[in-house]
Amino acid sequence: MITAPHQSALSADRVAALGYCPDCYATGAVALVVAGQRRCRTHLVDERLLVETTRAGQTRLAAPPGARRRPVYPTGVQTPCVSCAAAGRDKQGLPREGADSDALCWSCWRARTDRGEAARRRRLVAELRERLDVDEPDGCAACGEPEPVPTCWLCGYSWLAQPRIDHEHAQVLEAAAVAVRFTQLAETAEARERVDELTAWIDRLTETLAAFHAGDSWGRPVWLLADLLARDSAARVSRRGRRSALGRVTAVMAVNADRRSGRRAMPGRAATAELAGCDSTRPVTDAWRRAEALGWCTRTEQGRRLSYAERCATGRAQARAVFDITPLHRGNPAAQTAHLADALDVLADLLEHARGLLAAAQERVDALEARAGGWVDYRERVRRQQMRQAVAAARDHARDQATNFRTPHTVSSTMSVYSSLSRGLLISPSITFAPSNGRQSRREGGASRSSTRTGVDRGFAGPRSVRRPRPPERARGASRPPRPRPEWAGWAYELARAFQDRWVWLRSASLPRIAATLGGALGRDWTAEAFDAWVRQVRSRPLLAQPRDPVAYLRAVLEETLTGPAAPPYPARRHAEHRRALVAAQAAAQREHQDAARAGDDDRAWEAAWPGRRSPAAEAALAAIRARTSGHLRRVERAALLDVAAAECDWPEVTQPGAGLPPGLDRA
Repeated sequence: MITAPHQSALSADRVAALGYCPDCYATGAVALVVAGQRRCRTHLVDERLLVETTRAGQTRLAAPPGARRRPVYPTGVQTPCVSCAAAGRDKQGLPREGADSDALCWSCWRARTDRGEAARRRRLVAELRERLDVDEPDGCAACGEPEPVPTCWLCGYSWLAQPRIDHEHAQVLEAAAVAVRFTQLAETAEARERVDELTAWIDRLTETLAAFHAGDSWGRPVWLLADLLARDSAARVSRRGRRSALGRVTAVMAVNADRRSGRRAMPGRAATAELAGCDSTRPVTDAWRRAEALGWCTRTEQGRRLSYAERCATGRAQARAVFDITPLHRGNPAAQTAHLADALDVLADLLEHARGLLAAAQERVDALEARAGGWVDYRERVRRQQMRQAVAAARDHARDQATNFRTPHTVSSTMSVYSSLSRGLLISPSITFAPSNGRQSRREGGASRSSTRTGVDRGFAGPRSVRRPRPPERARGASRPPRPRPEWAGWAYELARAFQDRWVWLRSASLPRIAATLGGALGRDWTAEAFDAWVRQVRSRPLLAQPRDPVAYLRAVLEETLTGPAAPPYPARRHAEHRRALVAAQAAAQREHQDAARAGDDDRAWEAAWPGRRSPAAEAALAAIRARTSGHLRRVERAALLDVAAAECDWPEVTQPGAGLPPGLDRA
């Protein structure tokens, strides 16, 4: 009996002619090949994990772009599937029929099980037919011919079924090829957009540095960054520690903000981390918080996740935080000028990092275009080379400015030789700057809007001093005077080591931080054994074995044990400060009590009726008359009220003429 086939496979030549990899097609996958090749990259080259070294000097495993990176778990069976490994797929399997059986994944095991069940069913059917002695016809059931005949309706159907299946299979391959092509186009478009974004960012950095060098207002981000560095330097209490990401993050914010006003800076958390060279978004969050604490910027809009309606309207899932940078005139111009070299160094580092990001993005675009069978145009290569040269020149110029920085200043037009000749002068006159002190206002008796400080010219790009001459070439950063050592530096470190030996949870903390904490709270006479005994005596709860922050927990223990009512066995600075604070609080409370008592006595004395004084009711009536009347009416009502008040007053009796002397007075 002849039946219509339900599944067929194309030959390897036919699959290669259609532009697909025959090996991938044999395993059930669809993969396009580059023009001129008969196999995909997976079957042309043995792509294995390689070891590469990054620019930072770290060594890591690098897999090809198409290779699959499967995580390796510390537990479980890590055995590759036998069938998938033979087909070039990276899948894990298990020996499902015993320890010595082949390791198979779930799909291969189910396929093998299904094939075994189908073979068993066919065998059972054959055995059943043999038992029943059923004869199966050898030819067609309609015409009886052993070979298909086009004139028979059943044989014709069998003859047309194979081309129909081949056609449907070719359509499926074509649809898969179109889908793969659209995926490649989407990836290429996304990579090109990334290249355009990085190019625009590099152009903005280059324009900022060029404008600062020319003294234009578009170079104000350099001054804004210098203001931030000056605020951070003034707020820091120690110069120790590794370099912070505050400068790079705030540099991205300053360049991203409006170049004239410094408002509406919204670079985004993830984008800022990438442009600043941070491994995660945590340094960006810390830098934003630090900049707000220093007063350098103000957050006007809080970042949040948009609702469904907002996502549909804007096409974005997150709303970025918006910052307004504090204007330059609210800072210290001298400190800003002193940190200009550091600001230029930070911007040069940002420019170099952006150049590396752009090179990586361009390599990705080239790889995607090569995979799709395209190539890089010669003009595009020339443009990239010119951009690299321009970026390198801007970076080198910024570093030169940082090494030998000269403050830009405005000059008079008399410095030009041609302007002097046009005015009839053979030699250019000297440049003089009139101080703003003593400058008269244009309006008589009005206030002048000019600056009241001598020798300060704001200019376009920021605060600049015109009295300071152009300095000679000198090294960056003048040496600062050494800071005096604290009083506890001689004994606190030994005490800190003793505490680490006695308390194990302090060994993971930094020794200088422990010494500073103990030196600020205890005295020279304390020992680790004495403080441990004092803690066990005062505290009812035992100490923690593994606190999350050992230094903060130590500070809390010192605060709890040295600020109680009991006096410690040795003098402690924290206990003395606590006692002084208590005495000051008691004195303030006593002072408030005395002021309240004195105020009450004054009120009672004022409310008391003295002879010759108006009563409080009369005073209130007079105030009401003054408020509601005016002129002669006020005088009339006031006279009537004074007569009534005089009648109410308890005046002493006046001695009348002829009444004689007062009693008790001796006659002369």
